[in-house]
Parts: sequence; C-alpha cells; structure tokens
Amino acid sequence: MKIVRLQGGLGNQMFQYAIVRANETNKGKMVYLDTSLLDENAVSTDTFTARNYELNIFSNIRAKILTEKQKKILFSNKWFARLYRKLFNIRPIAISQTENEYIKIPDIKDIVLTGYFQSEKYFKKIRTDLLNDFQFPQLDVQNSDLKAKILSETSVSIHVRRGDYLKPVINDYHGVLPHDYYLKAIERLESEFGQDLTYYVFSDDTEYVEKSFSFLKNKTIIYQNIGPNCWKDMYLMSSCQHHIIANSSFSWWGAWLSERHGLTLAPSQWFNSMKAKYIIHDFIPENWLIIDC
Repeated sequence: MKIVRLQGGLGNQMFQYAIVRANETNKGKMVYLDTSLLDENAVSTDTFTARNYELNIFSNIRAKILTEKQKKILFSNKWFARLYRKLFNIRPIAISQTENEYIKIPDIKDIVLTGYFQSEKYFKKIRTDLLNDFQFPQLDVQNSDLKAKILSETSVSIHVRRGDYLKPVINDYHGVLPHDYYLKAIERLESEFGQDLTYYVFSDDTEYVEKSFSFLKNKTIIYQNIGPNCWKDMYLMSSCQHHIIANSSFSWWGAWLSERHGLTLAPSQWFNSMKAKYIIHDFIPENWLIIDC
C-alpha cells in the first residue's frame, strides 16, 4: 500500500502524487492520498497558507483518498488496529523529508511518504503516464480561445509569484524573485529565438506585472483564473512553447507538462539560501536553463 500525505497547493500535490505513483510498481494499482494535513491546517495565517484538496480536477489519476476507517487501521495504536495489521501483514513504514533534500525511497510494500518531493528525479521514468494522469478538464470559451492563440504562436509563459510570498515570514524563507531575473531570462530567449515572441504573463499580482512588464509590447496578462479556476492558468502555461518560471511548483508543472519542446528558464534561487538547505539541480530538470538571480 503506497500512501502520500498531501500538503501545499496544486503544484505541490502534483509532486506528491507523482512520487507515490512512481513508487507503485504494480501496474494499474491505485495509490492512496492522505488529506489529513490539509484538513488539520484549514486556516491561513501570517506564516501559513491553507490549501484544499485540488487533484480532483484530474479525472485520470489513479488514486483514492484514505478513509477515516483506513486511517484508524493503519495508524492507530489501539489493539484492534494492531491486530488487523498483524493478521494482514500490513507494516506501513514512514519516510519523510527533513528539509528539501532528495532522498532515496526504499522499495517496500507498505510506505507512507511525507514531504514536498519537488524533483523530477523521483518520477522521470513515468513521464508518459503522468502526462496521461494530469489531463486537464475542458476549458471555458474564453480560455479555450486563448489556448488556441497560444498554440498558434511562438509563445512564452512568464510566471510571477507574489501573493503569500510577500508575507514577512514566508518571504524570509521562499523569497520573491528579483525583476532582474525576468529581464535576464527574456534577454536569453530573444538572443536565441529573436524578438518575434509573444508573452503570456501569469501572476497573483496583476498591478505589479502591469507596471513591471510594461516594456513588453507583445504581451497578454492573464488575470481571470483565480481561486478554484487557477488550474486553467497551469493549462495555458503548458500550452506555451517556452517558459520563464518562478520559484514555484505551479509554474514548474506548467513547463514540465508542455510537449512543445521549447526552452524552460528557471531561477537559481528556489528558496532563501540563508534559511533553507537545497541543491538547485534537484529541483530543476537537466534540460532546463538556470538563470542566476
């Protein structure tokens, strides 16, 4: 039985599903998602952003939500739960990330994974399966028209993550990318592909990007997909040919799901290096370009 404890928003939940899916060696067998951490942390604070279960937009994923009864059987220390696990030889082993490090997942029958696991290294071998699992629903008319336009152009997605990253405690850990990062990335793309590029800017701070990217003539700022419709932004990102991502799992997936074989540019700083231990090459696939920032 392969179980992962979900936490974070859509992009993080996709990472967590992907790792548990990659570790299920029985072809076609379901994996299990534990939503306890989402349920127990349902209120946002100055240091934390509450999230809902968001993988339900994907009808193709092969996963079941752990029921309360299953949780009691698997995790309770009461005698009936211990007896049940002994009778049916269920021995769930907990594997957790302590920081943001890449860890080796043991090949064992029953496992419970806790962490963010933001690395393609965990699931690169099942890319084709994940592209099928992460099939988005049909878009509404407005976004469908945008997608058609994006597919007809040499399009570039730009993701600017601000929002909760601006809260002091969260900002101290994650950090907001400097505008210079985006300027370098745009310059790099235009030096290779020319200036006949169309830019689609995705952000949770429309006022900021309108001012900061006013120099881009051929651009469209996407602002309509908020709240439960944010997945539509990821879908549109994945339709672009090239990508300038933020230090965000959301735009990471927007780029990774693209099949247009363009160039993805990513920041060298995923977290505040003074506060978090990480190796950027664990986060960024080897065929993406890392821009210093």
